[in-house]
Amino acid sequence: MINNLYSIATKALQNAQVSIDNASNNIANADTVGYQRTEVNYETSDSISIYGLSLGTGADVESILSQMDKFVEAQYLSAYADLSCETAALEYLSQLDSLLNQSDGGLNDTLSDFLTAWNDLTTDPDSLSAREALLGETETLIYALTSTIEQLESSVDAIDAEIQTEVSDANSLIDDIAALNAAIMANPGDNQAISDRDQLIRELDAIIGVETLYKESGSVTILTEEGYTMVDDTETHHLVYSSPKVTQSLLRDSTYEGSLEFEGETSEELLLEFVSTGADGTAQFRVSTDGGDTWLEDENGDTMLYTAGDENNSVEVDGVEIWFDGSGDHEAGDRYTIVAKTGLYWEGSDGSLTNITPMTDASGQDVSGRVSGGSLAGLFTVRDDVVTPTMDSLDELAESIIWEVNSAHAQGAGTEHHTALTGSYEVEDSSALLSNSGLYFADQAASGEIQLITYDEDGAVSTSAILAFDLDSDSLDDLVADINAAFGGELTASINADGQFQLDASGDMTFEIAGDTTNLMAALGVNTYFTGTDASTIAVDSYAAQDVSHINAGSVGDDGLVASGSNDVATAITGLSTTTITVDGMETTLSQYLAGIVSDVGSAASSAELQQAYAQTSAEYLYNQQASASEVNIDEELIELTKQQQAYQAAAEIISVTRAMMDTILDIV
Repeated sequence: MINNLYSIATKALQNAQVSIDNASNNIANADTVGYQRTEVNYETSDSISIYGLSLGTGADVESILSQMDKFVEAQYLSAYADLSCETAALEYLSQLDSLLNQSDGGLNDTLSDFLTAWNDLTTDPDSLSAREALLGETETLIYALTSTIEQLESSVDAIDAEIQTEVSDANSLIDDIAALNAAIMANPGDNQAISDRDQLIRELDAIIGVETLYKESGSVTILTEEGYTMVDDTETHHLVYSSPKVTQSLLRDSTYEGSLEFEGETSEELLLEFVSTGADGTAQFRVSTDGGDTWLEDENGDTMLYTAGDENNSVEVDGVEIWFDGSGDHEAGDRYTIVAKTGLYWEGSDGSLTNITPMTDASGQDVSGRVSGGSLAGLFTVRDDVVTPTMDSLDELAESIIWEVNSAHAQGAGTEHHTALTGSYEVEDSSALLSNSGLYFADQAASGEIQLITYDEDGAVSTSAILAFDLDSDSLDDLVADINAAFGGELTASINADGQFQLDASGDMTFEIAGDTTNLMAALGVNTYFTGTDASTIAVDSYAAQDVSHINAGSVGDDGLVASGSNDVATAITGLSTTTITVDGMETTLSQYLAGIVSDVGSAASSAELQQAYAQTSAEYLYNQQASASEVNIDEELIELTKQQQAYQAAAEIISVTRAMMDTILDIV
């Protein structure tokens, strides 16, 4: 009986020591990030029978367990992944919104000032100061466009660099979690390893969004929210940030042997699906930019079909040139996916890569099977759905400004005639039809007539010729021959070594372009105001910049002369502020299109701000709910410490009493 008392007291003393140590450890780690409060669990020891009576033998420490509510943690991980996604996107969206939505001196103001300067020129077309002022406003517009596009490109570079860092960090976390799995399976009671692993899971969740499956062995399986396994016991699957690539999925009956090739970049993924069977040159395919939910349509709402061809018969979709290099027949249902950008991939056990790059459909919803949570999703989405499309839109705006101004300017006249003109756009093959010449603005030209006039040294009309040009039958070489034949040496046309069209007057002769219903001169960059094709390359033609007399405000009259005060061209360009034109397939004005760009970015930033606020509220609620169970409360631990100290003293008192009883028995003996 006395031995049982000693046993009970000794266990109680040891149990109190363990509980005091546990409470002390909790207090010491109160500020340790990721630390999970632990509790000591006791189990009543087996009873013994003495004199027919059942007596207890105290209690044993069964385990020390981390306090983590796995159900709440799963909800928190989901909310935290959403918060990380929105936060990552909002950072860049806020920067972009501030860049474009400037109340003073922004793109809207510079475009308006540019058109106003042309309007000022209409009131005094011969004014040198008005021309110089126009040149100044033009340079301001160009700077606004080029600097904005440069900042957008810098944003893309920054996002790409951050994505690479995040992928590297995620892979390190995957490896570390697998190592902790091994340690925990070897020692399931290692609470520190469990706490460390759960903290790493949260860090990985912030990057990519994860789901967890806990096993009886103590191991945990980590999957993306879309079901791709990243950690299973000690097995790992890494993320790969890869360069542009093509993946193919051919049906069993397909006999095609070869590859799809492409050039160019786009923020969209292009899914090609063949709708007919046949060889290159006959088989047709359709294209989707949202994983097959919808297919590109023409202006009539019909699905657009493209014919597969070789490099000489390529097709262009969203700025990407596509062709096939192979033999055999494609089968209806054959698919190819073009990722003409850097993307995110999941690496299988055999080294194969599965595309998990975040992607949204036409309605802005996440496409299934693609990463949709964590900072990686936010970074990819803001890059591909906002920043890059904004760059594309800005390029479309700049291209429209260039073309609309040039198409008017190329048919105009300044205050001095020309002695020579050189086009700013190159052709690759001057003997080919214009559509196959490689000229950038070839699609803007039309069949029609070009009128050229030469003047003698006194400024009198010498020769006037109207030359027909047919897109379906004439090449630039034909135009050169026609001009040379019409002017008998007074005016010579040629294509220089750089592929640029040239006009040169002989001796003291000069010339003007009196009319051009083909828009060919503008397409060639002859007698134009701008050079370049987009926001990065737009510039004032050096011919006009170096001599403002060659800024065309007026035009050649019916008598072949340029009347003083003629302002036809300046008036036409001024009208671009209200004239409806086609920009990127949309009927709009330049100002409206620019306003749309700014509005879209502002809307995206506002939406992200609201979603981030909602996600933060949800994540904070679940964090606090989990914290009530797993985080250390100093006051509660002090109470526990006091209670266990009293239990220790009581156990010590039991030992003292038992010793006194033993001494009494020994004295009797």
